[in-house]
Amino acid sequence: MLQPEKKRKENVIEYVLYLYHTQDTLRSLSLNMITIEEVLIEPQQLKTEDKLELKRHYESIVEEMERKGLENTGHIEEVYQIIGELSYVHNALINKLKDSAYRKLWETALPVIRELEAKANETAKNPIELCFNGLYGVMVLKMKQQEISKPTLQAVQTLNNMLKYLAKTYKEVLEGKISLK
Repeated sequence: MLQPEKKRKENVIEYVLYLYHTQDTLRSLSLNMITIEEVLIEPQQLKTEDKLELKRHYESIVEEMERKGLENTGHIEEVYQIIGELSYVHNALINKLKDSAYRKLWETALPVIRELEAKANETAKNPIELCFNGLYGVMVLKMKQQEISKPTLQAVQTLNNMLKYLAKTYKEVLEGKISLK
């Protein structure tokens, strides 16, 4: 099993952030599979069959990005699908299950989400996507080793706390431990 597949099953938040990062990385390599193989696949100490599986993984993402015109911006359908599923769980936690612990996390994160929405150049489809955009933005700043203010780190922590709870519930729904019906 590829690492991304393992991430999807174990921690959906990390998986979505992985997909954000993978899309940006593939864009930085001009969606060129030869370059992707040279830079991303060959340097890894993987068995031949694992390298082929990883190559197929990247090829499928590149093909979708090219087919849907995502060369410069946007996300593959899987990202939107997962965010949609998380949004469904979010709404169920708030409206149907009336989960007080989650509601408190949501209310704490809401000012940050509203601030992200006000600053966004493009309109995110929903608050959960805004949370991911915020987390990913800080992740990119960290990778670039840029300084991040304490208020920004605190704001992102509120998003992270909410998404962790949401991811835990999402996993329990997928495992059949919680029903949203």
